Amino acid sequence: MDSSLVKAGQIIPLRYENRDLKAIVIDPNGLGPGKPSIGLGIRGMDRLIGIPRNTLSSRVSQIDGVNQLKLPSGNAFRVSQILAEDNNEYLLIEASDWVSIAKDWAKDPGKLRKPARDGLIDFLGWYAAQGIYAQAYTIIRKVYTSEDSKAIQNWILSRETGKPYRIEWGFEVTDKDPRKRYGYWTNYVYRGLFGMDAAEMKAHWESPVQGSRQIARNYIPESIGLEAVAYCEKMVALLDFDDVQEAHDTAIQLTKTKFRGQLH
Repeated sequence: MDSSLVKAGQIIPLRYENRDLKAIVIDPNGLGPGKPSIGLGIRGMDRLIGIPRNTLSSRVSQIDGVNQLKLPSGNAFRVSQILAEDNNEYLLIEASDWVSIAKDWAKDPGKLRKPARDGLIDFLGWYAAQGIYAQAYTIIRKVYTSEDSKAIQNWILSRETGKPYRIEWGFEVTDKDPRKRYGYWTNYVYRGLFGMDAAEMKAHWESPVQGSRQIARNYIPESIGLEAVAYCEKMVALLDFDDVQEAHDTAIQLTKTKFRGQLH
């Protein structure tokens, strides 16, 4: 891309695990002539780093006349408001600052819940893997392409199948259930699919009546059962219903259809 054509507000599509992400040019020469600085929006990054949007937004305020995100540690990071080429305004934080925010907040989490702390760590792990490969590819091949990035993304994702959707399911519970009952909704899925709570089902997988760890009392193989749970949680996240119970009920029915004949 000709650096002279780069404009503030230009959108650059990226991908993080299973989600598309918009990076937006803040300053075409922010890192030097022809080297643009880019930002990632609070909306979108909330789910990627594991911090609810309202938690992030509540920490943005004017400090010395500049909008900044202030962390529990006391450190603050500049927030820019940019009108992008899609005619939407975004609250952006410079890309490298998101890494600093994740490190800072992981070290001093304040009142963050465990899913949010885990999200910060996962984000840092993804960033490190991408950065190491990007640098290595550039040295070896003198170039790092979007195709390279996609291949590495797929490789990282394949090593942790289902984990991104488990995180997304956790966000749905955080966003849609005021009481944030992770255990309740986990058991809701297990009861809906297998007719028993998670602990009871896992106990049967550990010591099944039929004498094989692979077969539970109701003859559902452990591997199939865990795959069905992962699929159901994935559906809850993808449905994104305002009513968290309706989302779970619908997801359970879809999962039973998907695994028809395998869940007794």
